Amino acid sequence: MKSLEIIGFTKDYRTNTNVMYAQILVNEYFDLIGENYNKFQFQRKKETHKGYKRLKEDLKEGALIPSITLAIEPSIAQGLVSIIENEDKKGLISKIEDVKDNIYILDGLQRTHKIKELLDAKIEFKQNQKLLLEIWVEPNISHLVYRLIVLNSGQKPMSMRHQIELLFTTMRVTLSNKISGLEVIVENEESKRKGAKQFPFDRLVTAYYSFLMKTPEVDKASIVSEKLLEEKIMDESEAYLSESFTSFTNYLKKYTELDAQLFRVYNNTDLNTFRNWFADTNVINSFFAAIGRLNESRADRIDEALNTMLATLTTAKNGEDILNLEKYKNIKSEVADPNIYNVGYATRLLLYGSFTEYLRDEGKTSLLDCWVEKSIDIQNSKKK
Repeated sequence: MKSLEIIGFTKDYRTNTNVMYAQILVNEYFDLIGENYNKFQFQRKKETHKGYKRLKEDLKEGALIPSITLAIEPSIAQGLVSIIENEDKKGLISKIEDVKDNIYILDGLQRTHKIKELLDAKIEFKQNQKLLLEIWVEPNISHLVYRLIVLNSGQKPMSMRHQIELLFTTMRVTLSNKISGLEVIVENEESKRKGAKQFPFDRLVTAYYSFLMKTPEVDKASIVSEKLLEEKIMDESEAYLSESFTSFTNYLKKYTELDAQLFRVYNNTDLNTFRNWFADTNVINSFFAAIGRLNESRADRIDEALNTMLATLTTAKNGEDILNLEKYKNIKSEVADPNIYNVGYATRLLLYGSFTEYLRDEGKTSLLDCWVEKSIDIQNSKKK
């Protein structure tokens, strides 16, 4: 990474984000971002349209392509603030070399794919052929949430789901530091979940999306409805978005505690198939959608309900079906009739309605009773 050079500094005064501009030889780019650069970015797969094919050919010919935007993980960025504000180029390069495993691509993943393909094909780049880099140094979570969710939306045709993925990519270390025992795994490692508090990256992304949108339907068929909801969130203030992320993080911490206790109770028993229930996509999305719906007006009730559920699980013995998940499984099979509903949709309908009622009632009504009541509502609606 000898060629890395800092060529300028600026600041986004809206969010107080320090930014540095740099350049590096194309063939040293992966020394900076690492070979595992795409580990947590499954939503943005390689594009195959003609524009990227042309970009690849232009790269081979020595073209200077648009700059790539990188970010340093927030918990590490704090240590670089004084250095960047003093415009200490040598000090910054030294620090960047130390933290290169915590540098993430915010914009330029497809360009990075093409560079990687050329390197793998042993293509020799032109002598002194360089990449331009824009590197964000933002330790303040509030500013990072606002910048990624709101500012980016006005600058690039990027979905909110994509922006939230960027947010979690740059903050997964911060989240793991804030939530004891949380381990973020890639989706294709899900079968390796051997203990509690291990969640696929994509589940955390959709959980927060569900929380913000107040619905578990993260892949809505109604683009118009989704767009209206996203526009409403875009209109919110930085303080609101920051508080929402803080609330989500606190609820996620409690959720991991629930997961740990459920895993303990159901693991290595006849009920072993339920040990990962809280890591299930439909469960986590429905749970956080219900919390998102009630968070602003019923936060005290949510806390009471979650404390009740945690106490119930904590006092349960190993092998005890304390949450009645066998009965839930039977109820779900009756409700999720493939002849009437999409099975996933019906499952989320049951879970979202039941979690909402459980939280609203401060956990005084059991989950089983909530499932029974919601299943009756769903089945009655089929008859109309």
